Amino acid sequence: MMNRKTLISVSLAAGLVLGMAAYPAVKQIEQQQALTAAAASSTTADGWKFNYDDAHCEITGCTAAVQGDVRIPATIAVEGKDLPVTAVMSNFFYSGSDITGLTIPASVTILPNQFCELKKNLKTVTFEGELVTLPNSAFLSCTSLTTVKLPKGLMTIGSAAFRNCTRLESIQLPDTVSTLGAYAFSDSESLKSITIPGSVTDIPDSAFSGCAALASVTIGDGVKSVGGSAFAKCTSLTEITFPKSVNKVSSGQIFSGCTNLESVTFENPDCEIGNIFGTADKPLTIYGYENSTAQAYCAGRDKNLGEKSYVIFKSIGEKPAPQPVQDTGLFCDANGDETVDVTDAQLVLNYYVKSMAGKNPSWYEMTKNPKAPDAP
Repeated sequence: MMNRKTLISVSLAAGLVLGMAAYPAVKQIEQQQALTAAAASSTTADGWKFNYDDAHCEITGCTAAVQGDVRIPATIAVEGKDLPVTAVMSNFFYSGSDITGLTIPASVTILPNQFCELKKNLKTVTFEGELVTLPNSAFLSCTSLTTVKLPKGLMTIGSAAFRNCTRLESIQLPDTVSTLGAYAFSDSESLKSITIPGSVTDIPDSAFSGCAALASVTIGDGVKSVGGSAFAKCTSLTEITFPKSVNKVSSGQIFSGCTNLESVTFENPDCEIGNIFGTADKPLTIYGYENSTAQAYCAGRDKNLGEKSYVIFKSIGEKPAPQPVQDTGLFCDANGDETVDVTDAQLVLNYYVKSMAGKNPSWYEMTKNPKAPDAP
């Protein structure tokens, strides 16, 4: 096999002969997949534009012949050899305006930012494989999108991935998702319900802001914090419960513009509560335990603002006594917080998912457990 220097020389020589610039392997893909820059070229097959080397193909776009409900090819025959399609390049964003349905095969493991941004005719998307990361702005302003089948093993949904998908009514987040990007679903005004699995550590800023039809929100036990404006302008939301795992609700007005919100329940008696309140016409009822931060928050507003506190505290019972925790070892108390709960189970799962994907994860970087073997 030729070494890298020889291959690059061959590519450059071919470009000079043809009177045009040769196509080098894309540096980003080279870094992520360690592809060899092997005489890469660009061509078209069945309407799909692609680059290739001696082992892989990368989709760069498509012609007007690719329209309607389509499937990105899993392999492309090049010089008698079926090469797997492993990536879609950023060029794809500029083509495919007439695609209404898109299926991404299991062979594709890398997608670019803005993958299908502004594809206003796109209605359905299906992932056949186990993609780990859905990139930033992947489906931003796909205003006809109604149905999305997310990939198994998905761990990250990038910033603004589904922002302004105005016809998207529902979506199921896999229980492997650990990271949501800011504005992930904001302004998706038809989204009616969402279940956020406990695998998601933090609900970020403005994640669901502007989701006017959002009436049902289920937050899984394992979520730890909620960012500013996370549910702002969710005008159909009437109630929400933060499970015992949530230890911080941002000081940013997470319910700003939620004109129909009636009640918020805090199951963690020690949750840090930011700035939440109702209005003179519709005071907000806050449910929590006796002697909890929820009760203290309401009492503080009453003391400082009197009739203008716009919050009413209602007890859900006596504050539960702390439970003793036994030394259960590294892989039970994964994050070293002296509790064993769903968060620890999810951390272990995420670690092995990344390991199986060849990511070589750091236990300390994933869990921040000071007792981790690779802790500094």
